[in-house]
Order: sequence, then structure tokens, then C-alpha cells
Amino acid sequence: MADADELMQAQTEIRHLTGTVQALRDEMERLEMEREQAVTEAVSNSNDEIIQLRKTAEALRDELEVMRFDKEESVQKALAAGRDEITQLKDTAQAIRDELEVVRFDKEQSIQEAVSAGNDEIAQLKATISALRDELEHNKLEYDEEKQLLERNARDENMQLRETIAALRDQLEAAK
Repeated sequence: MADADELMQAQTEIRHLTGTVQALRDEMERLEMEREQAVTEAVSNSNDEIIQLRKTAEALRDELEVMRFDKEESVQKALAAGRDEITQLKDTAQAIRDELEVVRFDKEQSIQEAVSAGNDEIAQLKATISALRDELEHNKLEYDEEKQLLERNARDENMQLRETIAALRDQLEAAK
């Protein structure tokens, strides 16, 4: 009876460990999907921002062209003001390019950090799964050894009982 209870307990523990391993696998897959989604979203956001900045730069260039044409018509009257304004616009465009470069660098760094964090978490989860597998294997070996011991003890006890029964029969027949 105790053997059956221990066997049931061991089976329950194995089922529990199997469920835990499956839950860890599911969590790892979910985290991997979230990481991929975050990277995809970060790349998408970065691409959207780049497109917007390109459109802004293009709009600024278009505006600059319009201004140049307008300036050419009135070059005699506003040559000095035009030069100042062109210089300011060039500085603004350069500042925007510099800012764009900083934003790109920050985005790439954020993506790398997110990927690195995801990889670290995946490595930790893999290590946990490996440890759980080792523990499960260890528990299984202990269970198998315990089972063999119990079976051996039961055989020995069975043999002793048979010998005792045979001895009692012999005594009973001798007493008749």
C-alpha cells in the first residue's frame, strides 16, 4: 500500500515537473515572441521616424528651393538678407541631420539593448530548464532505485514468509 502511495506521489511529482517544464517552455516562447515583436516594433518605429524626418528634410529642401527662386527675383533688394537666411537654413538642415543621426544611434542602441536583454533572459530560461531537467532526471533515478529496493525487499520478505510457512507445515505434519 505504501509502495502504491509512493509510486502515486512520484507520478504526481513527475506530472507536476512535466507541467512546470511545459509552462517554462511556453513562457520562453511567449517571451521570445514578445522580444521579436518589440524588436519589430522598434525597427518599425525607427523606420517611420526616418521616413518622417526624410519628408521633413525634403519639405525643407522644397521650401529652400522656393525661397531661392523668390530670392532670385528680388536678388538686388534682398541679397544680404537672402545670404543670411540661406546660411540659417543650412545650419538648421545640418542640425536636423545631426539630430537624426543621434536619434538613429539611440534607436539602434535601444534595439541592441532590447535584443541583449532578451538573449540574457533566454539564456537564463534555458539554464533554468536545464536545471529542472537535471533535477527531474535525478528524481527519476532516485525513484527507480527506491522502487528496486522496495521490490527486492518484498521478494525477500515473500521468500521468508514462504520458508516460514513451509517450516510451519513441516512442524504441523510432524505434530500430527
